[in-house]
Amino acid sequence: MISFEYRILSEFKIKKAKIDTLSNFILGHTDPKGSEVKEASEFLDVMIDEIDKFYVSHSEILSNNGKKPHHSSRLPETKQWNKNIEIFYEKNPRRPRK
Repeated sequence: MISFEYRILSEFKIKKAKIDTLSNFILGHTDPKGSEVKEASEFLDVMIDEIDKFYVSHSEILSNNGKKPHHSSRLPETKQWNKNIEIFYEKNPRRPRK
């Protein structure tokens, strides 16, 4: 059975991937001033608002698992989130890649 915590983490990962994919599309488009890019940019704003609301509503689970808000997020960092993330990485140090 999949835990609620795992579902939250997976959903956050998917939302981040969608935002990254859309922002890469916008940055790499051949016609940067076209209507397609403008509409994609507006949709990107909607998606960023959605991921911000998701992070706020599930911040305890996400920050306790070392997840920060997306780098495009408009959320101000809180001391509690930073403290939870630091505690997570003290308990689970990152392993160097081979």
